[in-house]
Amino acid sequence: WDFPKPTIAVVHGFCLAAACELAMCCDITVAEEGSFFGEPELKFGSVITAMMMPWLTGPKIAKELLLGADDRITAERAYEIGLVNRVVPQGEGMNAAFEFAQRLAVMDDDAVRLTKQAINSTFEAMGLKEALSANLDLAIEIETRETPSRKRFKEIAKADGLKAALAWRERRIKGDG
Repeated sequence: WDFPKPTIAVVHGFCLAAACELAMCCDITVAEEGSFFGEPELKFGSVITAMMMPWLTGPKIAKELLLGADDRITAERAYEIGLVNRVVPQGEGMNAAFEFAQRLAVMDDDAVRLTKQAINSTFEAMGLKEALSANLDLAIEIETRETPSRKRFKEIAKADGLKAALAWRERRIKGDG
């Protein structure tokens, strides 16, 4: 967010949790077809800390995706709701990013930097940095609690491995466990 030069993310495959937050914080995000985005933290009793999604999608979509712990948001849906700038065919993400970077490279550095700063300042005036800080405080609170689902997830992971814990988590969400 604060880096003075424009940042570009290219996503291919899964972009979940902190990776999703990082991609949303970049100035430009290119997603390859077949990519998935999401914030699955609530599925195992954790919390999403940075909370960039509401700033990009609006509260209704953010609540649907975050409270639902959706970790299968397609690249196309991510584009529709404002999480990414564009979707390109598989294997073309780096080319698309490079083309955009080349376009930026011929612009005046100061003009690009100041324009990015002006855009960011608009969101900061609306309270973005204060919201992120408040959410960090909430994240510390939830992460220090041993919720029943987090405890059970850890027990299964320790006894039977991460795959078993993830399977339990998915069955629980679907109402099968």
